[in-house]
Amino acid sequence: MGLKWQCVEYARRWTFIRKSSTFESVKGANDMWDQLKYVERVDDNEKFQLKRHENGSPNPPVNESYLIYPIQKDMPYGHVAVIVDVLPNSIRIAEQNFYFHYWPDNYARRISVVFRNGLYYIEDQYKVYGWIEIDDNKQLQPLDQLTITKIQMKNERILDSSSSFFYANIHIYYCFLFVVLFISHFMFS
Repeated sequence: MGLKWQCVEYARRWTFIRKSSTFESVKGANDMWDQLKYVERVDDNEKFQLKRHENGSPNPPVNESYLIYPIQKDMPYGHVAVIVDVLPNSIRIAEQNFYFHYWPDNYARRISVVFRNGLYYIEDQYKVYGWIEIDDNKQLQPLDQLTITKIQMKNERILDSSSSFFYANIHIYYCFLFVVLFISHFMFS
């Protein structure tokens, strides 16, 4: 999933558990803003596009979106959180590796949202790039036993085919070794 206890690992784990999907590897949370184009459902590899909304967007924040922060003081790799609730004048976010405290509910912090001149601004103490919405039309569902079984079956097929590939390559290796030894026997005898 990623480096343990880092914010990107949390976002990836949240995506896996809540959406049965994952996203490409990134060096840091900051890179998610420019590099991520989609999330991919793990059981069938279907890709779902991502919509970026810059802070100061005409569209309000959307529940279950990624909130992305650029590199800045105290955030050498940026930061990512997940919007878990949208209220009239604020959002609630879930995150990891920001404040180190027990969450009394299903969120870590509450952040103000201001509607000014027809645009929505998330007003945190740190600069925010904006939010990235998963454009799935409610098709992505939380991880369930059926999906887990599909993933296990898919992985078993991959292991079976890679085992066959391994044994075929070992067979070729030993044939090649035999030919080399056979030829070298006549050349150096």
